[in-house]
Amino acid sequence: MSFKNVRIEDCADVRPGFSAKSAIENDPKGTLQVITAQHIAKGEVYRYDKDHSRLIIPPKFYEKYLVTAGDILFMSRGISNHAVLIESVPNPTIAPLSFFIMRPKQNVLPEYLVWYINQDMMKGKLNEIRSGAGTPMISSKEFRELSIPLPPLATQKKIAALWRLQMHEKQLLQQLANETERLNQAIGRALFLNSNHSKG
Repeated sequence: MSFKNVRIEDCADVRPGFSAKSAIENDPKGTLQVITAQHIAKGEVYRYDKDHSRLIIPPKFYEKYLVTAGDILFMSRGISNHAVLIESVPNPTIAPLSFFIMRPKQNVLPEYLVWYINQDMMKGKLNEIRSGAGTPMISSKEFRELSIPLPPLATQKKIAALWRLQMHEKQLLQQLANETERLNQAIGRALFLNSNHSKG
């Protein structure tokens, strides 16, 4: 496979998220949506849901923290560092400081970049640059300088398609597991009710 090694900063613009002075609480008068870590799941794309609503009054100079569809959020805080592709968000939406906001460049598919950052071989590199005793974090400078392979766009598209299929399979398996559990509980309740009725 033909590819070249490049730095992450050659693949995407990397910006820190918004630093709030206190915990971000929903403000009914707010007009700016904030993505929170609790709604981000590793290995899945992020699609906004009305239950995710977390609105604030826009601070000054919030534009540099804006997130749009096609961007990537990288969890830079804690020990579970991973990337998530943004598929849909309200306009405007920002991300907090716990994330790096990544905007892929023209020669890079966001799906490929998310896929590679989440590969097991990247865990070692991320472990090496993670620091901090209280809340471990990844340095923005060191993260941008990490080297990754960048194949031709045609190869990126094939990998992206495979990644999408893998995610779809995961969703179907989860739906099957949920339905199996629902049926299991329903049968159990029916047997319990019938048993009590027979005793009566």
